[in-house]
Amino acid sequence: MSWTERMLSDEALAPYLVGQRSFTLASRVQALLDEQQENWPMLREAVAGLEQVKYRQLRVRGSRVLAQFNPQRIVSTSARVDAAAIRERPCFLCPENLPPQEKAVAFGSDFVLLCNPFPVLRRHLVMASRAHTPQAIESRLSVLLELAKELGPDYFALYNGPACGASAPDHLHFQACARELFPIAQDVEQWPRQQIKEGAVEVFTLSGYRLKVLIASSGEREALVEWFQTAKGQLAVVTGTPGQEPLLNLIVTFANPSWRIYFFPRSKHRPACYYAEGEARLGISPGAIDLAGVVVVPEASHFARLSGPLLEEIYAEVTLDEGRFAELVSALRHR
Repeated sequence: MSWTERMLSDEALAPYLVGQRSFTLASRVQALLDEQQENWPMLREAVAGLEQVKYRQLRVRGSRVLAQFNPQRIVSTSARVDAAAIRERPCFLCPENLPPQEKAVAFGSDFVLLCNPFPVLRRHLVMASRAHTPQAIESRLSVLLELAKELGPDYFALYNGPACGASAPDHLHFQACARELFPIAQDVEQWPRQQIKEGAVEVFTLSGYRLKVLIASSGEREALVEWFQTAKGQLAVVTGTPGQEPLLNLIVTFANPSWRIYFFPRSKHRPACYYAEGEARLGISPGAIDLAGVVVVPEASHFARLSGPLLEEIYAEVTLDEGRFAELVSALRHR
């Protein structure tokens, strides 16, 4: 089955757009979600399961983090993403391998929007490339910015690097979720800031925060893209990966007239506790949502054992260390 055969037209979406005055991307997405929950049993059960997930509130260096017990996420959390495993399995983001009932709406000519059948948060979407091409952010930040803008302030959009939480590193994709649970957004408004850059793009980090993050805001798309390319290049230098995509996660929000980028520089994919045995094991594989403050835990015993201090260790292990982050900040400040 091709993407053309999977696409839902405005005519097909019309019964789910009652009361809508126009076809915006946000309205099409809501219609897609409604249509798919009605006609795709797998998604309907997953959304119902999401309503049953449990939460525990933890404090990590003074910030609030929500641990989420979500058993259906075991598929992604435990996914093998090594080259051999990728070669051995069919790509689950290519149209011929999707479940028969799964449908899409178009996002431009190069991407489609799908419902995530293993949601972490409400209205969890996947924006997949129509072409089977590797996960890489190079020259594609504008697409992520446009997705955040078109979905509006009720969503956040995200990118997980191919070795930083993406369960399909062989197929370019982004994600988006409802902003109802997004702890880092509240922290940004009240946490002490360390200013890095002012002007067309404002850049700062959070002093004494639970993890290292660069935050950039601007209403000028091209200025943001230029800043990001510089930051990505400097991160590659700092981490010794010139010519490659450094380890990173991104979250983008849009509130008219400005975008905000949360740039999480990484040091590794998974913490040591992920590979440990017995009581030392915690099946946590952090991606952008986890770094933003909703930590997905698919196993009940691990959910019960997780604590603020343990999570602080995990954040410190997978994100950039103090010394290299300071080097990155210094380089960006003087550019």
